[in-house]
Amino acid sequence: MDKKPSFKPYNQGQITFLPPSLEDLIPENHIVRVVDSAIESIDTKPLYEKYEGVGASSYNPVMMLKIIIYAYTQKIFSCRSIAKNCRENIMFMWLSGMNMPDYKTIDRFRIERMKDIIPDIFTEVIALLHSKGYIKLERYFPDAGKDSWAWVKNPRRFREGLREKCEELFESIDEIERQDTREYGEGDLPELDAGANIDAQSIRDTTDKINEKLDMRLGDRMSRWDGLKKLWRGFSRTK
Repeated sequence: MDKKPSFKPYNQGQITFLPPSLEDLIPENHIVRVVDSAIESIDTKPLYEKYEGVGASSYNPVMMLKIIIYAYTQKIFSCRSIAKNCRENIMFMWLSGMNMPDYKTIDRFRIERMKDIIPDIFTEVIALLHSKGYIKLERYFPDAGKDSWAWVKNPRRFREGLREKCEELFESIDEIERQDTREYGEGDLPELDAGANIDAQSIRDTTDKINEKLDMRLGDRMSRWDGLKKLWRGFSRTK
């Protein structure tokens, strides 16, 4: 008698007594906590001095700096992709306190507010992450190669070389933003509104096609299985 498979409970609509805290979902030693602690520990006065006390309220510069630095450590360089992660990624949601700046806000912060500050902070954060084993420089900067970091034990030369690679990285980030602008213009990523005309019938038509293909595959597998069982019975009778 065939044993039926068992599955773990799955219920998307399950209601919990208390909603989970994002804090509880972040592993204790996760890299995002290192970035958070590093930014929280710096002197934030230079950040706030970039703002004037007039006009509409702005996103907190400490929060903005956290999401950008963390994104860069994860090799997420596009402002549109950073904004997407703030909408979808638990790590970014935790860092941002559930704020969701759009890509234009992130880009302005990057090139207008903090252009002279971000490279210094990023260089030191990368050095910290490397020293604690979170990243390998030869993988983060693959074009440099492993031999480029052979003098890692020389603090001065290490910082100089690392800063040079970070500056090259920031130049490439500028090009990424230009490419995004050429592709999307003033728009955001397609995920936000490209599917506005998808209706229930479109979904049903697609699922019908999927089910048809699944049925065909199941039928093929059953036919092969029946053939194997007949072959086994024939083999058993000849023994």
